[in-house]
Order: sequence, then structure tokens, then C-alpha cells
Amino acid sequence: MAHQEPQETAAGGARRARSARLLRLAVLTAVAAMTLSACTGNVTTPGEALRILGTTLPAAYVAEPYDQSVQAVGGLRPYTFKLAEGALPPGLQLQGGAIRGTPSKTGSYSFTVQVSDANLSTTVQQYTLTVTQVPPPTLDLNAPDTQVDRPVTLRVQVDNARKLEGLRTQVRWDPSSFELVPDSVRASRQGLAMLDQASKGQLQVAVVPLGTRLDGKVDLFTFQLEPVAGAAYLTVTAQTEYISAGGHAFNRTASNNAGKSGTTSRSTTSGSSSGSSSGGSAPGALTGKNGGTP
Repeated sequence: MAHQEPQETAAGGARRARSARLLRLAVLTAVAAMTLSACTGNVTTPGEALRILGTTLPAAYVAEPYDQSVQAVGGLRPYTFKLAEGALPPGLQLQGGAIRGTPSKTGSYSFTVQVSDANLSTTVQQYTLTVTQVPPPTLDLNAPDTQVDRPVTLRVQVDNARKLEGLRTQVRWDPSSFELVPDSVRASRQGLAMLDQASKGQLQVAVVPLGTRLDGKVDLFTFQLEPVAGAAYLTVTAQTEYISAGGHAFNRTASNNAGKSGTTSRSTTSGSSSGSSSGGSAPGALTGKNGGTP
């Protein structure tokens, strides 16, 4: 018996050592797998069901590039996306987890996106994507809404510009109440080429950006009007021709800043550069100090 006990103790120690090595190996394997998954972005919450985040998509505009991701979480990566039902707007495609392309037709389009994971689990989400025409740019004259009894500076801005290559505007006011302060027309920022021409009760201005096109809301120019005979409300109207990135199509917008009411009304038509506007005659050619016509 004294001889067998050391043999049993040695065998038990060997088994315990082997078990410890196997446990360490399992732990190291699990840690390595988690580290690899973290590096590839494949970590998910254990037991989290596969699902698609978000139920809506931002609107798209005709002839403007569109790129919107459909984001899935849970399950086991990699994910596979496909169009299960319906149709995407013409010009758009489902590429992986993103809807990309340039839409070519307006409308409201309903479709269902299906996502599958490595465990062959699937989930779906229905979307409605609206495609509209690009909103036309607008010209803001920023006229005061109170009576004016001294020279006032009007700050002219274009809003909702998209790759705008230039514009021409004709601003009008009541010449019996206000007159243009001489030499008061000034560009609001660098990088704009500007020509202006004034006559009684109106100002014509052409603006062309140098180097880059205009996007978003941009300050264009300022000018000053002063009362002719005492305090008066200032009503200013403008008709503007916007030159698009193609250099041919444009939107003509008639805008009205009525100082007394503080309201702004706009009407818009679209057409070619030879068309007519419903808001009156288009701004004519301008001759600046350099004798050019933009």
C-alpha cells in the first residue's frame, strides 16, 4: 500500500495538469476569437436578434446623387442584403447595405429590404422613398418691417443654392419713396464677380462665383436705399434668373419683401434661357464698368 499511493498521486497530478492546460487553451482561444472579431467590427451583443435600425429614409432629388445606408445589428456577421419586394426609384440600386445612385424620376416608391446573417436568420424592413424635384433657390432681400426714416442697408442672400453657377436679379422699389444711395452696391464676400446697373426705382445685378459654385445659403451683395421725403415703409420686389450647373436650364423666381407686413411671397417657373417668366420680364443684359455682360 505504501508503494501504490505515490503512483496514484502522480496520476492524479498528471490529470489535473492536463485539465489546466486544456482550460488555458480554451480561454486563450476565446480571447483570440473576441480580439479578431473586434478588429473586424463583428462583435455583437450575445443573443441579440438580427434587426434593421431605422424605418425611414431621407428624400431623394432628381439628378442628385443619393447614398444612404441600411444599418443592421445583432445576429452573426457577415450580413447579406437583398430587395425582397417592390422596386427602388429608377436610377437607384441596393449595393450591399446601401441604396446608391442618381434618381431620374419623381414619385413615391415602396419596397422591402431583407437582411440575412451567417446563422441564416433573416429580417425585413419596409421603406417608402420619395423622389422630388430639387427645390429652387430663393433670393432673400431682408427688407426692414418698420418705417424707414434714414438710409437702410439691404443684405441680399441666395438660399437653397445647389451648384449654382450664377444669377441675375432685377430689384425694384417705389422711386417716389426711396432712391439708391450712389456707389452703395457692394459684394458681400470675396470670390464673386459682380456687375450692376441702376436706374430710377430699380437695380440690376449679375453675380458669378469665381472658382467654386454656390451651395446652401450665401451672402451675395448689399445696397443702400434712402427715403426721398420722410419716413416710409419700404417694399422691395425682385425677379431673379438662376443659372444651373449645366449653364442652360434655370429657375426664375419673383420674390417680394414687403416691409410693412413683413411677409415674403414667391412664385417660380422653370424653363430654358429663352423662355418667359410668369412674374414679368426677365432681367436684361447688364453692362458693368468693364463693359462686359455676364
